[in-house]
Amino acid sequence: MPDFHRLDPDADAAFLRRSAADPLSRVGFLPTNAVAMCATCGLVSLRETWEACGGCPNGHATAAPWNAAEAARASGDGSARAVAPPAFAGAPTAAEVMAEPAPDRRTGLWVALGLAALVAVGTALWLTRDREPAPAAETPTAAQAAAPQSVAAEIGETEGELGDSDFRTPDGYYQDLYVFAADSSGRTLTFTAESDTFYPDLVVTAPDGRQLEAETILGDGEETDLRRVSVRNLRGAGTYRVLVSSRRPAATGAYTLRIVQEEPVVALPTNGSQVQGEFTRRSTQADGRYRATYSFSGTAQREHTITVRSGAFTPTIAVTGPNGNVRGTSAPTSGATVFRFTPEQAGTYRVVVSTAEAGRTGTYAISLVLGPPPPATPAAPDPGAAAAAGGTLRAGGAAVRDSLAAGDTRTYGASGRIGDRVTVEVRAQGFTPTVTVIGPDGTRTSGASDGDRARARVTLPADGRFRVVVGSAGGSGTYSVSLEQAAGVTAAPIPRLPGADVPRAPVPADPSDIKPPVEPGYTPQP
Repeated sequence: MPDFHRLDPDADAAFLRRSAADPLSRVGFLPTNAVAMCATCGLVSLRETWEACGGCPNGHATAAPWNAAEAARASGDGSARAVAPPAFAGAPTAAEVMAEPAPDRRTGLWVALGLAALVAVGTALWLTRDREPAPAAETPTAAQAAAPQSVAAEIGETEGELGDSDFRTPDGYYQDLYVFAADSSGRTLTFTAESDTFYPDLVVTAPDGRQLEAETILGDGEETDLRRVSVRNLRGAGTYRVLVSSRRPAATGAYTLRIVQEEPVVALPTNGSQVQGEFTRRSTQADGRYRATYSFSGTAQREHTITVRSGAFTPTIAVTGPNGNVRGTSAPTSGATVFRFTPEQAGTYRVVVSTAEAGRTGTYAISLVLGPPPPATPAAPDPGAAAAAGGTLRAGGAAVRDSLAAGDTRTYGASGRIGDRVTVEVRAQGFTPTVTVIGPDGTRTSGASDGDRARARVTLPADGRFRVVVGSAGGSGTYSVSLEQAAGVTAAPIPRLPGADVPRAPVPADPSDIKPPVEPGYTPQP
């Protein structure tokens, strides 16, 4: 396999100015094309032609080292040289025929007799040509009378315009035809047509004859959605024919044809595994910098860390997501570049790795690590669960605010002692509330409702925990519930009069037994 030469716009300027073309496909040479020069006849061919023919189209199989000056002289005035058609597989070349031993004389006699017979038949047909009516000449159709003139296209953008000077089909559609010669690097091709004045259409014919229709590329608005079409993910060496037209007859206007050639997109794992890559002279490049594309499925609200390590060049990282370019923090270090970002939404993301310096090549390794998931946010309380579990009311504390749906209840708890005077008040918005106090002994005391308020007063009959149940008599809305609690009066704090602690004399059962005390020296009268 020869060492193919890639045409350079500066070093090979003299050759390119000749506007030479490939001798087999008739496609003009362009910068970055891979070519080979025949060592025997000096013919310059595209790599695809050389590989398809097994050498140059003249039948020679040896390539010479590239010489720009000799190639410029061999290209002449730019016209393709007349070459013999490529030999069929298995057919001997002229040199091989000359090298074979002379055939047997009897074999040569039979060959001579066969040739004489063919000459005789041809002479007879020529003599009788006037006796047979000449076939009627075919009338060319509108499609045969004219065809769109092909224009060579190259990587990048080409500005064009559909107008009255272009080829027009019988049904009124204007057409422009482009040809693009792809090399055998294995990179994928994307053809895109875009217009601001009409709805474009695009049909690409691959080297194997397949015709591929374009698909609509989604944009930011309805107008853009209808005016950008593309044929993507094509691969293979050879000549591609690109037909640009409109979706509506007689439509005219300017358009842009964009041809992009990229390395195949490689899936990037998210578990931190390293993927090895290498930039060579045949890698995809933009502005002189080699690049490669990877894709992965991003997870929302989790930090993504992309690391590219290389000892041959300084890597750069660019990330695009469902909404375009992704912003992150990039930290180039010695031999590595780290890019961190946190996606706002899940989807397919692409990573473009390139060299910071133009023309640098070498190997690299890329990896992607996902950070830990964010802490779970506590779920909002379920009204039904809250009613079953209940809350806590504090006497004299801030009012508890909550909401109720129609027909629901909410239960709160509090503690008290026997004799405590408890007052519960509920104020609602949008419905009429109800309130019930359930004592420690299970005694239920319902409060009174008045419009958007309800109040219940109760003296606790025992020590322990009591409950307050708030409900909705009709409707739903928000409310607040407050608790006031006063301790009950006991015997200990009641004040006593002086002498109250002296034990009193027992009271006789019969009042007639009561006798006044007898003073000393007193004698009652008879």
